Amino acid sequence: MTKSDAIKFMDGRHVVMLATLNDGAPDMRALINIRNGAIAPHLSDYFKGDDRLLFITNTSSNKIGQIRANSRAAVYGYDDAFNGLTLSGTVHEITDSETKDALWDDSWKMYYPDGKDGGDFSVLEFIPENYKFYKEFKVEKGGF
Repeated sequence: MTKSDAIKFMDGRHVVMLATLNDGAPDMRALINIRNGAIAPHLSDYFKGDDRLLFITNTSSNKIGQIRANSRAAVYGYDDAFNGLTLSGTVHEITDSETKDALWDDSWKMYYPDGKDGGDFSVLEFIPENYKFYKEFKVEKGGF
């Protein structure tokens, strides 16, 4: 599996799971996948040819503190046939206004009432290093 194959698989997921470390213990939560064209159609062109896995979240969430303390993380997604892909690597905050402006959509004000510049809108970039792909009771492992 190439990195592009992994990104393509993740693109099809509406929701992915992000695991971070909380005092050394895993802490997992669901994130809306903004790479998915049905979730964020305004970003379809933005992500064409772009292999970055970006997520949005509230700056006030506990995951931001966990990421600041330890950038090691994993992302997991699965399809309707329960084929699953785990990516392990690092995650960090993207703070530049150019990226925030490019990703922002006013429909997200329901989650971020003060908008992209209100202090509670964060962008995360996950950088995969390794993968495990589960398909038909077989596991393929590798690195990027």
